[in-house]
Amino acid sequence: MATSITRIDNERCTGCQTCYDLCPQDVYTWDDEQDRPVVAYAEECWGCGVCWAECPKRAIEYTIPAALW
Repeated sequence: MATSITRIDNERCTGCQTCYDLCPQDVYTWDDEQDRPVVAYAEECWGCGVCWAECPKRAIEYTIPAALW
C-alpha cells in the first residue's frame, strides 16, 4: 500500500536526478527521451520524504493521505 502521493512538477524539474538517485525504494525511473524522472512505482513509496527534502528546485509534490495521519 502506498503511504504517500508523489508527483513531479515538470515545470520546476531540471532533471538533476537527485530524487532518482536518493529514493531508497526506487520509486522513480528515468525517461531518457524527456531527460526527467518518472514516478513509476508509487505503491512502493514509504513516505520518507527524502525526494521532497533534497530536490533543489522543490519539484516534488509530496502528500501523505489524511487516512494515514
